[in-house]
Order: sequence, then structure tokens, then C-alpha cells
Amino acid sequence: MSAPRTKDLVRAVAGHGWPVLVAQLATMSTTVVDTVVAGRSGTLDLAAVGIGAGIYISVMLAFAGIVQGLTPIAAQHFGARRFDQLAASFQQALWLALLLAGIGMALLWWPDWLLRLSSMSAEVESRTRAYLDVLAFALPGTLVYRACGGMLNAIGRPRMLMFFGLANASVHILLAPALAFGWLGHTPLGAQGCAASAAFIISVLALSSLVYLHRSTHSRELSLLRHWQAPQLRKMGELLRVGLPIGMSAFVEMTSFALIALLVAPLGAEAAGAHRVVGSFAGICYMLPLSISIATLALVGQAAGAQDWARVRKTARAGILIGAVASTVLGLALWVSGEMLVRAYTPDPQVQALAIALVGLIAFYQLFDAVQTVAAQALRGLKITAVPMLVHVFCFWVIGLAGGWWLCFRGLAAADIAPLGLAGFWWAAVCSTIFASVAFFGLLRHHLKKLGQPG
Repeated sequence: MSAPRTKDLVRAVAGHGWPVLVAQLATMSTTVVDTVVAGRSGTLDLAAVGIGAGIYISVMLAFAGIVQGLTPIAAQHFGARRFDQLAASFQQALWLALLLAGIGMALLWWPDWLLRLSSMSAEVESRTRAYLDVLAFALPGTLVYRACGGMLNAIGRPRMLMFFGLANASVHILLAPALAFGWLGHTPLGAQGCAASAAFIISVLALSSLVYLHRSTHSRELSLLRHWQAPQLRKMGELLRVGLPIGMSAFVEMTSFALIALLVAPLGAEAAGAHRVVGSFAGICYMLPLSISIATLALVGQAAGAQDWARVRKTARAGILIGAVASTVLGLALWVSGEMLVRAYTPDPQVQALAIALVGLIAFYQLFDAVQTVAAQALRGLKITAVPMLVHVFCFWVIGLAGGWWLCFRGLAAADIAPLGLAGFWWAAVCSTIFASVAFFGLLRHHLKKLGQPG
């Protein structure tokens, strides 16, 4: 077998990644819509969406990460041409998604375990609880849809995710403001309207993706939903062994940002709103390396299943190259246009001032975020998930979250640095991302050298 050319693998990663990017951006646009709609509804609604969405995303991504342990497993089955095992793994992932959805809904309906971390005002807390009460209904559909998306990526069919994502965005951009502002003749729902729109649309998308995987010409022969199997502990155990560390990593990485919304709540609604705006920018930018990393994971997994170790190495390197170059360009674009974008998000001058001061930090760490994201996903394609989880815990909870709290409220007296407020958390986020990029790059390089060696 001839060694694959790097140029061909760059094209393969890019070809798989761009539909994923469109899908991710389309999905992320719903967050932008929620931020804009809530901002126009009032500062309290904006703060409620900022805090509530942070809690929801933390829970959802932790459980979605567990479910998406399916992707490397299915990709390796697909690469090894073990088609008979795909259906069993997929069906167990769906069972797992429903089980986790029940647990997650309970956590969102009773969020005291997180809300007590902050001394937010009674008005903000009340609106946050109401927002989560509705948004919890989005969790079952989201987890089922993530399982379907993981399978589509594993078998090399990411374009359907793009179409589903665009449909999601198109409907949400109309339905969310209609419900929030009362355009349909009902009482304006504010933040709850955004949540109701999200829950309805993702439920429809989950059903649509199941129908596609069952009936499409590309996946019908895989019989993914025929001969339905009851829950099997062995298959589910494999999903959990791979997926639990992925879910924990996702939880750690997202809570290192989402919990900032809770921890800065004592600074006022303006700080919470500014964090929401800046966090939206960071989230949108993250979609670029995330899409490349998802493509890298799938292609690395397929090559590993085929035991084509040269292709594994070159695919991982191609993914990091694309991610680093593309994210650097994106960071420069954000740095140039950041102020204009902030002013388009919110009319509140205090929120604007706080957010504009932080845009440069987000632009700066894009390169490092790309390297750590792609390297971590390449390791997952090899089913290496436990050690990366520990790296995530140290970087994003110890350096990012704990360090950010210290800089925000205490500063660094030894360096004559006063408490930095909201900016302290984002400076710590930059440091944690740089550290993570170095750690993951080194870890990936170590494992790539070992591939194919005896013993």
C-alpha cells in the first residue's frame, strides 16, 4: 500500500470538515439569536440567558460527550469494514442518550447545585430558573441528535449535518423572536421563548436524523435501526469507557467558561451580559477548529480501524496544520472587527465597554485553541481519552477557573496587579489554553511515534 500524500489528506480533512463547520456555525447562530433577542428584551433577560445557557451547555456537552464516544468506535468499525457491529453500537448509544437525558433534565429542573455558587439578584435567578425549566425539554432531542451526528461523521456523511444545521438556524431565527416578543399575539415570553423554540426544533431534528439513517440510500444497507436490540451492558460499557472521559473533558472545558457567568454575577448584570457577548464570540470562533477536529477524529479513526498507521500519522498532522492556519486568520479578523460586532450585539453602553476590552484576548488565543482542540480529537480517534481528560481538568479547572477567580477578585499582589474583574477570568483562559495546546501536542506526538510498533 502506497503511503498517503499529505496534500491528499489535507483535502480529505478539509472536505469532511467544511460541512461540519457550516453545521456548527448554523447551530451556533441559534446562540447568537438568543443573545440578541434576550438583549433586546432587557438586561435581566440577557443575564438569565447567559447564566442559564451556560448551565445547560455544561450539562448537555458533558452528556453529549459520553454519547459521542460512539464516533471513534463506529469510525474504527467502519474503517475495518466491520459493518455488522455498527448497528449494535449505534442502538446502544441511543439507549444511553435517553438514559442520560432523564438525568440531565432533573439537574436542569433543580439547578440549586450550581446557582448557589453565585449571589445573583432574585430577579436574575427567577428568570434563569424559568429559562431552564423550558430548555430542559431540549435535552432528549439534543442527545439523540448528537448520537446520529456521531454516526454520520463516523461513516463519512457529514453533509446531512450541514443541512440539518441550516434548517435549525432558519427556523430558530424566526420562531425565537416570535415567541420572545409575542409576535403571534400571545404574551411575550422573553428568554423562555428562546428556550421553547430550541426545544421544539431539536426534537424535530432528532426524529429527522433517525429517519434519514434508517431510510437513506447511503445508510440503509448498514441496517442501523433494524433488528432492534435491548440495552447490552458489554456494548454500553465500551461506549462508557471511551465516552465518559470525553464527556468529562467536555464538561471541564465548557464549565471553565460557563461557570464564569455564575462567579461574576456579583459584579452585576452588565458583567454577566458582557461575558455572554464575549462568550458568544469565543464559541463562534471555536466552531472552526472544532469542525476540523471532528473531521480529523473520524478520519483518524477510520485509518486506525484499517491499521493504516502512516495514514493515521499524516491525517493527524494535516488536521493540526489546517486548524492552526485557519484559526490564526480568524483571530486576526476578530481583532479587526471586534468593536463593531460588540455594538451590534447589545445597545447597553456598559456591556459594550466591558466586552470590547476583552475581544483582543479572544483573538490572541485562537491559534493555541486550534492546536489543543485538533490534537485532543485526534487522540480520541485512537480511543485515547483518559489522559486527555486529566489534562483538561488541570488546564481548564485549575489554571483557567481557579486562576481566573483569583485574578478577578484578588489580583496578584506580588506583581502589583489589582483585581481585574471579568478580565481576570479571560486572562486565565488564555493561559490555560496555551498550556493545553503544548500538553496535547506533546501527547499526540508521543502516541503517533508508537503506532504500529510491536508490543
